[in-house]
Amino acid sequence: MKVVLVEWAAYPLQRDKEVGDRLVRYGLGRTLDAMKRWDAGLPLEVTVIINRADEPIEATNPLGKARDRLQRMLRIDPQRRVARRMRFYADLRNRYSFIEAVHFRDNRGQDFGAYDFGYRLLQRQGYEGDVLFMNSSVSGPHEANWLRKYRDQFRRHDRVGLCGISLNSHDTSRSPEPFAPHVQSYFLFTNMHVLKDAVGPQLLRTNATHKLDVIAQGEIGISARVLDAGYRITSAAFPEFAYRRGDRWSIPYGDQRFQRKVRTPPNSI
Repeated sequence: MKVVLVEWAAYPLQRDKEVGDRLVRYGLGRTLDAMKRWDAGLPLEVTVIINRADEPIEATNPLGKARDRLQRMLRIDPQRRVARRMRFYADLRNRYSFIEAVHFRDNRGQDFGAYDFGYRLLQRQGYEGDVLFMNSSVSGPHEANWLRKYRDQFRRHDRVGLCGISLNSHDTSRSPEPFAPHVQSYFLFTNMHVLKDAVGPQLLRTNATHKLDVIAQGEIGISARVLDAGYRITSAAFPEFAYRRGDRWSIPYGDQRFQRKVRTPPNSI
């Protein structure tokens, strides 16, 4: 089982984010430590892909900027933080036995550009099995057999093409929001057969650089192509539900991370 784990170099190794009314603790450092702690339930080999930052590695959100101001007041050198992070990246294979390789690339296409990089790498290796694409905004794992749970959900329904933590019924990047069912892209479980059949040799058809283009071609686009090929999409949030093009959307509309009935906490595995 292959895992493609993506990080943007501008992010701190541990970070917090409010998703709805919950605080999600995540980051590459936390994710890898949790993978080391909790047995996946399947043999896994992880390829880490680091998207280089096009700007100095500093905080990119208000909370992070406030932290940086505090650190400057305390005379904590941000360049030392950068150097510490780069040493962490360089030492990943020594720290975590399940890491097969670490690759660095530019940030074109953002997460989906990195997913595409990993997908092409697996094709060159002749890999034919299951694959998980995830980014460091995922919280966890928090339990044993976390990966097997998603493999089992992927096989639970007939002809599933993509499985994730949660689904979204609409394209929330546009106004008004069109109906565009998709698996949310921070966690995509699939296999190479589905990808070759539904999307062909690449996940992104162009070198999208704008975030909205990445959403349209990446997160929403890959689900659309999988659905157009006759496959279903499903998630751990509503395990009994698997959507195929033309079916009735029988679960709540919208972003499932904000639905109170969701069994899985937001962004959590």
